[in-house]
Amino acid sequence: MNHHWQRHRQGISDFLLGSLLPIAFLILWQWWAEQRSQVVPRPLDVLAVLAHPFAPPRHLDSMPLAHSCGISVLRVFLGFTAAALTAIPLGLLAGRITVLRRILIPFLEMGRPICPIAWLPVAILVFGFESVGSAVWGQESWRHSIADQLQFAMIAVIWWGGFFPIFVNTVHGVEQVKTLYLEAAAMLGASHRRIFLYIVLPGALPSIMTGLRVGLGISWMVIIAAEIFPGARAGLGYIITTSHQVAEYQYAFAAIVVIAVIGLMSNKFLYLASNRISRWQIMER
Repeated sequence: MNHHWQRHRQGISDFLLGSLLPIAFLILWQWWAEQRSQVVPRPLDVLAVLAHPFAPPRHLDSMPLAHSCGISVLRVFLGFTAAALTAIPLGLLAGRITVLRRILIPFLEMGRPICPIAWLPVAILVFGFESVGSAVWGQESWRHSIADQLQFAMIAVIWWGGFFPIFVNTVHGVEQVKTLYLEAAAMLGASHRRIFLYIVLPGALPSIMTGLRVGLGISWMVIIAAEIFPGARAGLGYIITTSHQVAEYQYAFAAIVVIAVIGLMSNKFLYLASNRISRWQIMER
């Protein structure tokens, strides 16, 4: 009971401490809006937009905020999932096979510093304006507005942004598995498959989860710029861009708030999942 109360008090303390900067930011925001009211919207104006997420934005050629949020989430989900499904297996293999690692690392190290947005023109040349909708329904894709907004070029640049942190952390996680465990398992007659499934993969999981958290954050940074993509009619990044063009800044700030909340929630989810997965590693320390 005492331990439970201590954890409860710790949670309240963490919440209060974590609220200090957001409250200070809101106070500063309100003050700045009063000083520069024509440019910076008041927090209440932004809250009014957030309170009506399904209302069509005024003076904006855009879907409602809720629909744009859903489309951005789908774009990030597809690109990030593609990054995870390619980077994790490749990282596990590169971590275990020295020759493969020597082949891949120089090429990947050259590609890693290149900003994903720099590849957007290349992605447009490769994929054109093709989308999930056009790939499935062809010329009838306009009937499926959500699928038609999932352009392959956007998904490709999100994949590029998420791939590298996941791959690098996966390789690092495999390399950090203790040689003692591997040798002991081999001496006991464990097969390569069992060593991989029961020693290498669990040992690398905490590092893989770190890569996923970093990769997801980069994916959200990439999508905002990628949604300037020609032909895009929705998305949080699209709302930010178009609202600046017509001086409806409350929509831009509302989109930024939504991105921050989604980022906080997704990062918290991966953090809790990482703690659960790596609980044995914490106990080992």
